[in-house]
Amino acid sequence: MEPRYLDPELERASPETIRALQLQRLETLLEKTRSVNAFYRDHWKAAGADGCGIGSLEEFAARIPTVEKRHFMEDQQAHPPYGRRLEHALSLGEPLIICSTSGTSGQGQELHAQTAAEFEVTQRVYAYGLRWAGLARGDTVFLTMPITMTSGGRCEYHGALGAGLTVSAVGNYDVRRKLDLLRRFRPAALFGTTSYFAHLAAVSEERPPSPGIRALLAGGEHAGFSWFRRLEAAWDAPVFDRYGSTQSGNDHAFACEYGIGTRERPGTVHNIDPYHLVEVIEPETGRHVRHGEEGEIVFTSLYRTDTPAIRIRLRDRAIWHEPGSCRCGRPFTGLEMCSIGRLDDMKKVKGVNIWPQAVDDVIFAVDEVDEYQVVLTSDATEADVATVKLMPKSGVRGDALPPRVSASLRERIGIRFRVEVVAPGTLRHSEYKARRWIDERRR
Repeated sequence: MEPRYLDPELERASPETIRALQLQRLETLLEKTRSVNAFYRDHWKAAGADGCGIGSLEEFAARIPTVEKRHFMEDQQAHPPYGRRLEHALSLGEPLIICSTSGTSGQGQELHAQTAAEFEVTQRVYAYGLRWAGLARGDTVFLTMPITMTSGGRCEYHGALGAGLTVSAVGNYDVRRKLDLLRRFRPAALFGTTSYFAHLAAVSEERPPSPGIRALLAGGEHAGFSWFRRLEAAWDAPVFDRYGSTQSGNDHAFACEYGIGTRERPGTVHNIDPYHLVEVIEPETGRHVRHGEEGEIVFTSLYRTDTPAIRIRLRDRAIWHEPGSCRCGRPFTGLEMCSIGRLDDMKKVKGVNIWPQAVDDVIFAVDEVDEYQVVLTSDATEADVATVKLMPKSGVRGDALPPRVSASLRERIGIRFRVEVVAPGTLRHSEYKARRWIDERRR
């Protein structure tokens, strides 16, 4: 497959060249942060670090402590509303792009920001992923995500504009209005979540819902291989996943030309290494994992020197890919497609650790299934009971589904699920991020 380079010099450089560039930008970041950011300066001091004399990326990871949500929340509560992290940026008198997390963790909403100058770099970062997805200047992309105080939607909108695309912000319209606009304007690509792409396809009477779509720019939630394949079939278009967070301020890892890859060789979402440093560590030890191993993602922005984001533990897990390991040959580090998920999404059922994506992959491999839900309850002895409610596609008889799905789940997941069929229309398709698990266990 012919590579679609945005910056051939960087994308064909050696991994050593990229690492040297990262270290150079890291030194500038640490020096300025020590000088102007009291939050990080005190956080480092408490851990016995000062950020001086960092001579390698390995030394950076060994000496600089990680930071996480509780530190940000404590800072905001002690110095409302923004915390000391943003004091320097606020003192500049320049416009800021303020974003908040959703607050779904129960710990409250973090506030994060970028200066307008930093945000210009954020826009440049998106150009990599959009180019790799086959989009060219002047192409039209529909943004199906609403624009609010959260970063999802806002960053994609400005990123696509910065890459020279025509952006139709349709996220605040209802699904019928979106489908009407899709048929009228025939965009080249859609920006959105995998759940919403499925919702649009389910509501549409046409197959595919919008002929001529060349790319589904997925993100905002995590999905398994079967789910991605189902979306590609529904839209007759390839899926290009991406990864980012409110803390990072943008999506900073994107699928290359190979998209989701194959089940035997999943694709890679490539970190845009010249602007970001991503580690994948063992949560317990802090050791960086090896190629093909799973760990927790730790993020550092190399260009945000006024609003630093340094060694943030994102509480997301992923399988690490070394530079050059993808078929595209790029020297950028990466995360394995379909391996990314929230650490706190893991469910322990009957003593077995289960990732929801693994259940997704089993159930959505059954073409007759439209949607499903898992309900966890307790029996009289307080033992776990896992019930899967299957909603077949319209016109499909679901009688044969329970034994078939139950056997597949037992083989792949390792425990027995009760499987029930519910009538079409009983389960709603998610309009943003999927929430398919309900835990009603007594303990």
